[in-house]
Amino acid sequence: MKRPESPQYTTLSITALAYVPAVIAMMTVGVVVPFIDRLCAELGASRSEIGFAIALFSTPSAVLATVGGGLIDSYGLRRSMLLAACTSAAGSVLASQAHSLLALDGAMLVAGLGFGALCVALPCVIIATLQDGSRIRAMSFASTFAPTGYAAGLLLAVPFTTRGAWSLALLTHAALMTAAAIALAIWMPTISRAREPSLGPARRLTGMLSVFREPRAVRLGLAVALPNALSYGTSLAAPSYLARVHHLSLATSTASVALAKLTALIIGGLCMGYLLSRAVAPRLLFAVMAVVGLAAQAMLFLPSGGIALPTAALVIWLFAFGGMAGGAMTLLPTVTRDPSRSGAASGLVNQFISLASFAAPSTWLALNDGGQYVLLAAGCLLISALALPGAAVTRRAVPLNVTP
Repeated sequence: MKRPESPQYTTLSITALAYVPAVIAMMTVGVVVPFIDRLCAELGASRSEIGFAIALFSTPSAVLATVGGGLIDSYGLRRSMLLAACTSAAGSVLASQAHSLLALDGAMLVAGLGFGALCVALPCVIIATLQDGSRIRAMSFASTFAPTGYAAGLLLAVPFTTRGAWSLALLTHAALMTAAAIALAIWMPTISRAREPSLGPARRLTGMLSVFREPRAVRLGLAVALPNALSYGTSLAAPSYLARVHHLSLATSTASVALAKLTALIIGGLCMGYLLSRAVAPRLLFAVMAVVGLAAQAMLFLPSGGIALPTAALVIWLFAFGGMAGGAMTLLPTVTRDPSRSGAASGLVNQFISLASFAAPSTWLALNDGGQYVLLAAGCLLISALALPGAAVTRRAVPLNVTP
């Protein structure tokens, strides 16, 4: 692998170019959620219909992530990321101009298509350009992009909530995504693999889907997906549950909650990356974080004397989730026999995540008792810990050329 000698392509800059566009793309959901009631009134829709529109954001990656990862392998990271960033921006513009529920549904699908490509491309950029400890730390940190993006979207929406200016909030998000696309066009290096034999469409599709026959890739997808679903379900169920149990108002401070999430996730990802780069076994670290996460879930959902303990538990849970996601994703470069197919492997993992996240709202919102939440969390974390593949010797990558 030939890597750039120019100092502009440092670990930090490469990680930022991969991480920031995916975070901004995920912000779409965080921007929309605070305006659910306003959208219901203006579009003549029910909360469940708006919720379905939000769920459509995950549909493209749930259905197409593996194939999309194969296409990224074929057509290149830079070109794919530029197209995805423009698609995400277009989705936000379309959503800002939606005057019907059907129009909002279509806009969320478009935004989700761009997001799906960016979240698949993110680990591929890191795998293709970094090595050893730098790659481990970057991959661990980058694994927090989805909840970080959601929290950042909530923060972006805060100035617009008093006036219910959801359209302006989405246009602001589109401007941010456009700026990210421009940054990619200027600074993202071209990462090209050695030329491969030309294949017909049928054989190419078969090659993309063959990643499902990689046991380690499938196990990693399951191990990463369940904590993501648990985190998503917790974020949906905890506010109303805590309000009911502790007799609180739901009008909590969006900004403070989002900042707590950002702090816990980023610190968790950075700490786990540091530990993993020091040769701590990923499975051991994952198991420890799973135990910490389960304890946090118990503190969060089992009745206590006040709100202070559940609030601390939420921060601890987010820290543990950042550690589990970060530790697991450092194994991505080792789960396929052919290292040049990192896009397909990343797509498979993200497809598992999207499918699990799509099922999370109906599952967690159907529960009412704290014990049920804790038992479900225990089941998810146990299956994840058992499914996580062990560490393997990273294979030498197919030669790459990285050029400005």
